[in-house]
Amino acid sequence: MPVLTRTLCAATIAFAVTTSAFAQQGDLWNMQEGKAYVVDMQGKMKVMQPKDPGMAMMKKRAKPVPKGMVFFMNNGQLYMMQGNRSLFETNF
Repeated sequence: MPVLTRTLCAATIAFAVTTSAFAQQGDLWNMQEGKAYVVDMQGKMKVMQPKDPGMAMMKKRAKPVPKGMVFFMNNGQLYMMQGNRSLFETNF
């Protein structure tokens, strides 16, 4: 898997992991424009600020997170799934 693809996958994972604390507090997620939220190959989370060429390269291969996507942690493992209407109509 190319390094950029791994980086983008890691950024998605980091987004979910780093924002879980905000979700627990009932606050909105505090994602900042121009920042990359990364889980590196050792599992450590980082917030990086790519320069313009790096951001442009990431945007070429990145895809928006679809509406209804759910990220959650279980036993130290990060998961994601596409939610459905019934999931969002309940309080979990």
